[in-house]
Amino acid sequence: MQKSVVKNETSNFTHWKKLTNPDYLGSYSIEPGKDLVVEIIKVQKELVTSTGGEKEECIVATLKDQKPIILNKTNCKTIQKIFDSPYIEDWRGKKITLYSEKVKAFGEVVEALRVRKIVTDQREELSPNSERWQGAIEALSSGKCNIALIKKNFRVSDENIKLLQEVVNA
Repeated sequence: MQKSVVKNETSNFTHWKKLTNPDYLGSYSIEPGKDLVVEIIKVQKELVTSTGGEKEECIVATLKDQKPIILNKTNCKTIQKIFDSPYIEDWRGKKITLYSEKVKAFGEVVEALRVRKIVTDQREELSPNSERWQGAIEALSSGKCNIALIKKNFRVSDENIKLLQEVVNA
């Protein structure tokens, strides 16, 4: 049997599980060595059908602009610790950071989707594509706020701060 060539750069590679188009995020949804920040819209119990056709009740988090994620006990406990609340209603609108980790399960080592044990910056990101970008420009132009206030209330890159300043000063 011929082994495939292993390359260090896998960002141009497609994990085979992505081709099965599952309904939920999995460890394969995240680039190796990268994190994915997601916002929880709601958490509820759902009847999930496995690839083998078996149905099971699971805890599912609906995410903003992403497929939902099935939350196992490990991830639920991590989210509880991050937000200091066991109540799923308190998790709504909160951002968490997901990553892939090798774990022992079912007698073998597999990739698992995990929630980082960190408090993710909960501020809204401000960029030219955001709904609030134009409002920020107007507030800066009118003198209702300044760059320091923008930085305090939004996650905004240095590049976008520079862009805001250029637009306002034009």
